[in-house]
Amino acid sequence: MGADKIETDSKGIPTKTNLPAESYPFPVFYAILNLVQMAIFGPMAYFFIVRNNEKGDAKVAILAEYDLGYVYIGAFVLKILQLVMGMNLGVARKAAKIHPPDQQVYQVKGAEGSKLGYVLLEGEGVLGRFNRSQRTLQNYNESAAQVVLYFALGGFVYPQASLVLISLFSVLRFISALGYTSSAEGRFWGFLISGAVLFMLEGLVIMSGIRSILL
Repeated sequence: MGADKIETDSKGIPTKTNLPAESYPFPVFYAILNLVQMAIFGPMAYFFIVRNNEKGDAKVAILAEYDLGYVYIGAFVLKILQLVMGMNLGVARKAAKIHPPDQQVYQVKGAEGSKLGYVLLEGEGVLGRFNRSQRTLQNYNESAAQVVLYFALGGFVYPQASLVLISLFSVLRFISALGYTSSAEGRFWGFLISGAVLFMLEGLVIMSGIRSILL
C-alpha cells in the first residue's frame, strides 16, 4: 500500500483516527477549509473569467430577464446542504476511528459472532487495490450530480471557460483515482487540486446568479 500499517484493537477497529486532532471540532475545520478555498478561487474566477467579459454579461442579462438567477443560487444551496451532511459524516467517522476507504463497519451475527472482530475492507495486495479503486469511483459518483449541474449552469454563461475547468477537473480526478488505487493517502493532491478547480466553476455559478438578481 505504500503506507504505514494501521494499528487496530482486538476487534479490528483502528486505535487512532486519521482526521484532524481533537483540539477543535471537525465541522469547524471543514467549514474553514471551504471558506478559505472560496475566498481564494472565487476571486480568481472573477479576475480571469468574469471581469470585462461582454459575452458573459449578455448571458447574465438573459438570466435577469427570466429571473433565473435564483436557480443558480439554488444550485449553491444544494452544495451547502451536501457539505453539512459531509460534516455530519466526518464527525461520526472521527468518533468511530474508521479510515478510508471503509464506509461501513459490519459485525458477524449468530451465536459465535460475538467472538469475532468487526468486518472491514481488505487493504493489502490486489484486493486492497480493488477496494480503493472501487471507492474512488464512488467518490466521483457522489459528487457527479453537483459537478454536472455547475457545468451546465456555468457553461451557459461562460461556455469556453467552463469547458476548460471541467476538463481540468476530470483529469485531476483521474490522477486522484490512480493515486487512491495505490494507497488511501495517494488520492490527496489530485483530489485537493480538482476541488480548487471546482471552486472556480462554483464561483462562476454564484456570481452569475447574484449579478443577475441585482440587475
